Parts: sequence; C-alpha cells; structure tokens
Amino acid sequence: RCGRTWLRLMMSRAIAQYFGLQDVNLLEPGSLASLNPNVPRIRITHDDNPHWKKPDELCNSKMMYKHAKVIFLARDPRDVIVSLYFHKKKRDREYSGSLSNYLCEQVGGFETLLEFYNIWAQNRCTPKAFLLVRYEDIHSDPHRELRRVLDFLGLQDISDEIIGGAVEFASFENMREIEMKDGFSSERLRAANPEDIESYKTRKGVVKGFIDYLSKEEIQFLNRKMLENLSYYYGYTQDL
Repeated sequence: RCGRTWLRLMMSRAIAQYFGLQDVNLLEPGSLASLNPNVPRIRITHDDNPHWKKPDELCNSKMMYKHAKVIFLARDPRDVIVSLYFHKKKRDREYSGSLSNYLCEQVGGFETLLEFYNIWAQNRCTPKAFLLVRYEDIHSDPHRELRRVLDFLGLQDISDEIIGGAVEFASFENMREIEMKDGFSSERLRAANPEDIESYKTRKGVVKGFIDYLSKEEIQFLNRKMLENLSYYYGYTQDL
C-alpha cells in the first residue's frame, strides 16, 4: 500500500527501454534478468506479510537479507492504513468491518504497521546495502527518486530521457487508464469492481489522503501512536 506497483512500473519501463527488451511483463521486473545477463536480479516482496500478522508475530531479524541490497518502500502510516483497509475490504474481500474498527485491529492494524517499520529501522544495517524510498518523495519528484533507485541497482548510465519516459508511462493517469482497460491482463492492476473507485489499485494516488477518510479524533489517535511508537528514522513524526 506504499506505491509498490507504481515504482515497479517505473523501474521495469526504464530497464526495458535501456536494454531494448521487447514484449516484457512490466509488472514483474524480476523476470527481466532472464532476458539480458546485465539486468540486475530484482525480487519484490511483502516481507514478513505484516498485513496478516499481529505485532508480536513479526520477525525481528532480517539476517535473510544479509547478502542482498534492499530497497525499502515506505509511506505515511496513516495513508497506508487507509489504503490497506480498502484493499482488504474491496479487493481481497477479507474484511467486513468499518475503517474506524480496522484502525485498532490486532491483525494487520496500525500497531503492526508501526512495529514492522521499527524492525526495519533497527535492521537497516543488516543488508549489504539499504535504500529508503518514501512514497511522498516519489510523489514530489519521481525523476529524482527513480534515478536514486536505478543508481542503487547499479544502472547509473540510464539517461534522463529514459527516466522521463518511465515516469510519464507510470503516471497516475496512465496507470488508471491501464487498470480501467485491464491493459496488462493481470490482477495486480485490475479493478475489483470497475464501478467502485475504492476497489481500484490506482485508488487515489495522493499524499495525506487519510484526511478525507478519518475524523479529527481518529487522526489524533494515530498521531499519538506514531509519536509514542514510530522510529524517527522515517521522518513521519517530525510534523505531527
């Protein structure tokens, strides 16, 4: 719920254009390495599946990534929890309660999300290399953030022109159009209900969209949780 599909499309588009790859699945950047030995191997994961766990069920060690380079995609937890609620309710159809109730759920709720972020903040020196990418920074300057990601992958020679094309291709408007037409023939970017915007993968695509869904009291509740529990590493508590 942090813009993973957005980032994977930009990455895949830029890599495919740079290496001249044709007829590729842009939703699966991990498949590109099989087409050219110079393409870095990319694995995209919901590490530890925190959205299906209670806080005390999360794994505190990230030693499995000791020999890997990790790109950690983060987003304001208040936006994540709202997006996750709609995903579970409208797309997975695994949750039937209200958004207000979901904020306090033990399984995959707000406390689990904060704990997951904290665990990675504590373990960020465990991988061979670690890059924090924030949804809000991609939103404000997608060219810069895509460049950071590609440089981190060892693809420093990709031109600004290719990066610009990848950013344009993965724009919210184009992704929404692709989703509406099921352009990739994939559940990863297909509306669960074309008549219900809240069921789209490209649901809102904004920063601080939680303001439109949460009451003042609920926002204050989440703010307090963040101030008390979330690592300062991510920068989300500085303006609360």
